[in-house]
Amino acid sequence: MGLSQHTAPVALREQLSKALEPQGCAGDPTPATSPWWASDFREVAVLSTCNRLEVYGVPTGTHANTRGLIVGLLAELGDLAWDELEFHVYYKENADAVRHLLRVTCGLDSQMLGETQILGQVSQAFASARSNGTSGPLLTYLFSRATHAGKRARSETEISRGGTSISHAAVAMLEKELGDLSLRRILVAGAGETAELAIHALRKHGATEVLCINRTLSSAQDLALRYGCQALPWGELAGALADADAVITATGSPHPVIYADDVTPVLEQRKGAPLVFVDIAVPRDVDLGVASLPGVVLHDIDHLEASLDQNLGRRLEAVPKVEEIVGSEARLVMEWLHGREATDLLAELHGHARSVADAELSSALRKLGGHDENTEEVITRMANRIVSKLLHQPTKQLKARAPHDDFEVYCDAVVDLFGLDHELPQSERVKGEGGGV
Repeated sequence: MGLSQHTAPVALREQLSKALEPQGCAGDPTPATSPWWASDFREVAVLSTCNRLEVYGVPTGTHANTRGLIVGLLAELGDLAWDELEFHVYYKENADAVRHLLRVTCGLDSQMLGETQILGQVSQAFASARSNGTSGPLLTYLFSRATHAGKRARSETEISRGGTSISHAAVAMLEKELGDLSLRRILVAGAGETAELAIHALRKHGATEVLCINRTLSSAQDLALRYGCQALPWGELAGALADADAVITATGSPHPVIYADDVTPVLEQRKGAPLVFVDIAVPRDVDLGVASLPGVVLHDIDHLEASLDQNLGRRLEAVPKVEEIVGSEARLVMEWLHGREATDLLAELHGHARSVADAELSSALRKLGGHDENTEEVITRMANRIVSKLLHQPTKQLKARAPHDDFEVYCDAVVDLFGLDHELPQSERVKGEGGGV
């Protein structure tokens, strides 16, 4: 059960994430000593990111309304009204829950289709559950298959190829123009969200010498501190342009902040070295007159959008293939869950049959009176063979039906026909393609 950018505003997601932080970092579940985990779940893991908060659990079966239970507990943690939170959550059981985690890990449910960070976040969520002692066999298998599916999606398809953000496209454009960015000096003008995303993308692409310049120096300094780059006051723009190989502009100004008159004086100092501008601001930061200067290349957002459309197109084309991966991995999880259930039920069935046979064997031997050892061995062997032969077909059929949708019907029939006490926990009942999560 959870909420995400699809169902809840960022303020609500932040409030819940902060409520979890005292017990552990974002992405860490509440410790195993919490009454939530200890009394209501046999297994549980929490996936907490900037875009989602999800609880994956195997209930103890003592609560009929698991959804209401989790909503209440999260509302209490976040100091929220039950109705306020319940409106924003989604709840999935069994095969739907399995499929959801697989789609999340493969990047199909992300705000940016195919983003790669979620794969590591899913792995961290399970690692935290394991370290806190709240994982078990079901979640261990589920999260291992989810991680495998995420890796397959990224290695076998185009779902994560090419950036789909303006900032990433700007950096990709620079890399295409300049080659290895670790050998280049990049100036970023601006200190807002778009500029920060550009610096983040530069770091990911190997840029080591990044400078941030902004009219409000303190904002540039804050950004530089977070990313380990150098902050400059706006008054040093000319010197920064003289030394830079490229400039990414994202100031948010209502009018251009760099004109031809700003660039012309520094061209002589550059001695013919090309200067590349990538303007990702709307409205433009760089006046169009800059493009006519010798040795200057200017790319604006229109150039980048064409690249974005191409990259997004590649990712969208990969979605059917990723859905196939999700489907195949989901089937493996459900077959494993069904097989586990079949094993437990068959063990009880065979135990019940052998206890009946043992009781009847003891009664028959008592009635025989003075029988020899050979007679007892023959009768015992016969009783065991009868049990094995009678249960051979039910055992074979139950195992064969484990992967199929009608498995629950077979389970219920075995329990009813043989009068077993077997009762599956609600979390492990098979519903359609159901299972144990």
